[in-house]
Amino acid sequence: MALATLSTLKQAIGAGARPNLFRVTSAGGFTAGSGSDFSILCKAAALPGSTLGIIEIPVAGGRRFKIAGDRTFAEWTTTVINNGTYNVRRQLENYQKLFSATDYSTTAIGNKGTALSTITVEQLGQDGTSTVKKYELLNCFISDISTIDLSYDSVDAIEEFTVTWVYDFFKTTT
Repeated sequence: MALATLSTLKQAIGAGARPNLFRVTSAGGFTAGSGSDFSILCKAAALPGSTLGIIEIPVAGGRRFKIAGDRTFAEWTTTVINNGTYNVRRQLENYQKLFSATDYSTTAIGNKGTALSTITVEQLGQDGTSTVKKYELLNCFISDISTIDLSYDSVDAIEEFTVTWVYDFFKTTT
């Protein structure tokens, strides 16, 4: 019996999905200059999640009747490797300035509505090229670009930083 169960499990898993086989791309507001570099230097990401709210309606006897509420989408975070030219970090900071400038004596540039991006996250198959599952995060903008710690002790490391994105919703394909 155990052998049949193990065989069934092995057949169900196959080669398994690999978390290191993914691709992140962007379209829309954040593409100029380093969109392809962002895709290459994005070290870590996540497949997005969502939460379905619950509406509780009290009924007789102190019980609660539950119905589905609104779906919410959590912020989405990526980890980016900083290269020596800072081109991706610079582009991300410039993109964020489209929504709110860092210098309060100036105003944000551009049209905020047209600056929103679409970020695509793809889970790749075993061959590293075919897409098994694809998520499109729609109407994205950056809410946070993390600090980069500098230290004389870090002699054998490459700088990394996280970028937190906010989006309205996602679509899935494949």
